[in-house]
Amino acid sequence: MGTSASYAHLTDTPVRDALVGRDSELDAIRRLLSSGGGDRNLRALLLEGEPGLGKTSLWEQGIAWGREHGMRVLTARANEAEAGLPFTALIDLLDEVGTEELTAVPTPQLRALTVALYRADPTDRPPEAAVISLGALSALRVLASHDRLLVAVDDLQWLDRTSEEALAYAIRRLQREPITFLLARRPGHRSPVERSFADDSLQTVRVGPLSIGATRQILADRLDLRLPHHLLRRVFDTTLGNPLFALEVGRTLVERDVESLGDDLPLPDDVEDLLGLRVADLDASAGEVLLALALDPDLRAAQMEDLTGPDGLERALEAGVVVRDDERIRASHPLLAAASKRRATAEERRNLHRGLAEVVTDEQRQALHLALATLTADEGLAALIAAAAERAAARGATRLAVDLGSHALRLTPTDSSAYHARVLALAEQLQCAGEKQRLTDLLSGAVESMPPGAVRVGAYLLLADGVVQGNDDIRRLFEEALVEAGDDQLLRARVLAHLAENEAVIEVRQVARADDRATESVERCPPGHPDDEKIAVYTAAWTRALRGEPIAHLAERYDALSADRAYVARNPGRVVGQRLVWRGEVRQARALLQSFQALTEERGEPRPYALARLHLCELELRVGGWDQAQRLLDEWAASTDSELLHWPMYERCRALLAAGRGDVTDARGWGGRALELAESTGVRWDWLEANRALGVTALLAKDVDEAVRHLEVVWQHTQREGVLDPGAFPVAPDLVEALVEAEAHDAARGVAVELNDLARIQDHPWGLAGAQRSLALVDLVGEGYSETSAQMLEESATSYRELGLAFDEARTLLLLGRAQRRAKKWGAAREVLERAIAAFEAIGSPGWADDCRSELARVGARKPSAEGGLTATELRVAELAVEGLSNKEIARTLVVTVNTVEFHLRNTYAKLGIRSRVQLAPRLASLDVAADADPRH
Repeated sequence: MGTSASYAHLTDTPVRDALVGRDSELDAIRRLLSSGGGDRNLRALLLEGEPGLGKTSLWEQGIAWGREHGMRVLTARANEAEAGLPFTALIDLLDEVGTEELTAVPTPQLRALTVALYRADPTDRPPEAAVISLGALSALRVLASHDRLLVAVDDLQWLDRTSEEALAYAIRRLQREPITFLLARRPGHRSPVERSFADDSLQTVRVGPLSIGATRQILADRLDLRLPHHLLRRVFDTTLGNPLFALEVGRTLVERDVESLGDDLPLPDDVEDLLGLRVADLDASAGEVLLALALDPDLRAAQMEDLTGPDGLERALEAGVVVRDDERIRASHPLLAAASKRRATAEERRNLHRGLAEVVTDEQRQALHLALATLTADEGLAALIAAAAERAAARGATRLAVDLGSHALRLTPTDSSAYHARVLALAEQLQCAGEKQRLTDLLSGAVESMPPGAVRVGAYLLLADGVVQGNDDIRRLFEEALVEAGDDQLLRARVLAHLAENEAVIEVRQVARADDRATESVERCPPGHPDDEKIAVYTAAWTRALRGEPIAHLAERYDALSADRAYVARNPGRVVGQRLVWRGEVRQARALLQSFQALTEERGEPRPYALARLHLCELELRVGGWDQAQRLLDEWAASTDSELLHWPMYERCRALLAAGRGDVTDARGWGGRALELAESTGVRWDWLEANRALGVTALLAKDVDEAVRHLEVVWQHTQREGVLDPGAFPVAPDLVEALVEAEAHDAARGVAVELNDLARIQDHPWGLAGAQRSLALVDLVGEGYSETSAQMLEESATSYRELGLAFDEARTLLLLGRAQRRAKKWGAAREVLERAIAAFEAIGSPGWADDCRSELARVGARKPSAEGGLTATELRVAELAVEGLSNKEIARTLVVTVNTVEFHLRNTYAKLGIRSRVQLAPRLASLDVAADADPRH
């Protein structure tokens, strides 16, 4: 069905009586449903409005139109009382989808999804929330392959976090599937679900108050209530055009003689008071039904009748405070349920929780209601709730596991033998949920009173994942755990693995000692503990890689240890991929890291996926794949995974990207931020990389002293601390360049020789190309120009090109052209510099290309432009900006990135002495006039 026909079909469809004065909102919904969802990436509409303004009624109209339009509709109504329960919205969305419809979902994902949906029992290992998210994504794709989908979620602000993460994960990965989203929420911060949509695919419609005329019509249509204008104005002023509240006020007037009321209309000052009065006026049995729904919104009609009797439900339906849809029942408005809960006494709520525990069938919900009904310690009940927490964790229901675990601990007598085990169990649940502060609050005051040995060691290791000021706190906790482990072989091996990894990968210090500790950890793991041995082998992979040693055999040993599933983030295969990047073996690295990313996608583990993205981003930053690196960083910034990697990894990658593009301002901004964060947290890896980014940027800015300072500190640190792989922190060739420019030729030669020695010992492809570049540069500048040295630089550029390292190739050509220009080899310099410009422009490095043009201008080449010194690219960007194109539209026209456009505009403003687009048109026009008047043009 075409768009116009679809729109006409919806226009002719009758609209609910309550939707008075909502023409613009209804038109937006019609346009959404007519767009089809798949033609322009993903289409979504968000209805935003205060409670009672009718956004839910608009949402329901959209659902009705979607069904009439032939779409398959998946709906979920989020609820404040369910916000802490796991996957409730996901369960609602897939409630009418049979498991047999999802057979095309990959088996591991389907198993995790069916466990989360309470359609299958969990296995020994709980499904990770992200595996369930991946299953939800696959389920949507499968369903969309048969029908156009409308995914509709109301009260988005109360979406449970697990469903929120699953939906956000899916939205970011859906592309051209015919899926449309209709969302509604109260005003507030944008949710992760909203942030997951592309900027141009989510429309927000703000649902405002009704006019006084629309208020009059609603009262007449719904209540057959007709008021004189002065009373209508009083109702309108009191309810501020809110249709729900207007109807509630109207109900108080239906049975009264409105003509005798005069202007003194007896209305509460506060709308919440009005709703409270409505709840207070309910029949006792109807009020109990409403309160029960406030405490457990997932009740069915039969359960409610068992709880309150059939009369209570019937009276609640007659009073209009409850709505029934087949066997499902819900409060007619969340505010009524909230008012009921607020008015109930604590004892009334406890008594009803006790009754709810008898009628609900799910064991975890039963346990939660029993916990909420009990105030005093009860070991028997605590054990029951603790077991329910374990089952919730086994289902991947992390939030519910935390709630149940908290109640289990609260109800456990402090002198119980199970008390400390329940403290540790709750801490593990908080760790999984990412609740660092609660984890710290729970353990920090209790760890010293815990039984010595495994329990206390476990507490120290868990505290390291809590709130810490920096790596010093983590180190202290690991050292205390090591002391506590004593001579216990297994405990010592466990702690040593954590210590060694922290020492090598976070602090990048005493790598030889870290390697010894990792080796000891591997050797101390007793038979029958494959999980601990795997952690030790993984740590050893890092320490050996940094030492410049092969690690493929460690990956093989890891894979052979056990067929049991292990945490993907601790798989040494990703370290193998990193080592390949360091060595410049790009094709093998890309294949391995992409397979690692695919594995994290399949397994759906969030932190491993974030690490996979980091590694692929680092790969692109090495090869000059700036556009791809930026795409990965933009996804990183927009995703909910962004907090999973604690250190300033994002900031230093942004700095390296800006340095690669040649954007000095951005590179210094991001690099300075990364450096500050790294210094405050004590993480040296990101500190080293931030210094490298700032050093390369200083080279471009011709600030030689700053370049030497930043680059030398990286080289000296890695040499001192035993990082022997020269590509782990690939600073040596840049440092040689900086030292040569500073005329420190002996120091430059020393670095070049050391790089050459390391590269030859390790047969290191990137190191060998870098050593050749460095030695040739020292000879060209320090010893005087020679064709032999120039040929060595040319060969180094060729080696980089064959490895796929385009940025290093272009940088080497720039160095060769500069050396030839200084030696007055004009023809050779011009040819090489033009090649360098083409190489930089091909990868999107405008700042470096401009540096080449400056060199080219000094060998007598024609200047690119006379218009204020603008380059041809800057002039074209400026002309498009004057035509009114946005930066995004300019980028699309020129097939470059938005960052590149912004870079050229900043340069243009600086060269023309202006500050904004407003000044750009007249300034360009004045240049054109000057050019026409100049006989040289």
